Amino acid sequence: MVIDAHHHFWDPAKASYPWMTRRSRRSAGDSARGPGAAPRREWHRPDDPRADRASVDETREFLATAAEHDFIAGVVGWVDLNRGRPKQIATLRAGPGGAKLVGIRHQVHDEGDPQWLGKKDVRRGIAAVGKAGLAYDILVRTRELPAALAL
Repeated sequence: MVIDAHHHFWDPAKASYPWMTRRSRRSAGDSARGPGAAPRREWHRPDDPRADRASVDETREFLATAAEHDFIAGVVGWVDLNRGRPKQIATLRAGPGGAKLVGIRHQVHDEGDPQWLGKKDVRRGIAAVGKAGLAYDILVRTRELPAALAL
């Protein structure tokens, strides 16, 4: 049995993905696509798994997709870590596929403040994720490492 632990599903017709329309800012060490790689513009679906989304509505969509496909074992979704976490998590779990919610992810490197992870509201949000029995999938770059280590 082969398990790919990281699939992405996206549809640029349904949501805006700024990173799809700009040139990659990553260095060759950060991405196999390399520096200056062409923007990604494809539509990715469960049979072509490669996407990234960040909203509660999109997480609901992922969970509904997971409910329809046995090969999707779990969803790492998104909730607002600054506010409304327990309610958002409960709402996601109560909906279709909610039992497949296994974690929460936030692209910390997109926050303007490199100390964003140190904010009290954010720490409370991450604690709520843990209290719900979910993993927090931390996503940082070099400038956020000190805050991530402190967390």
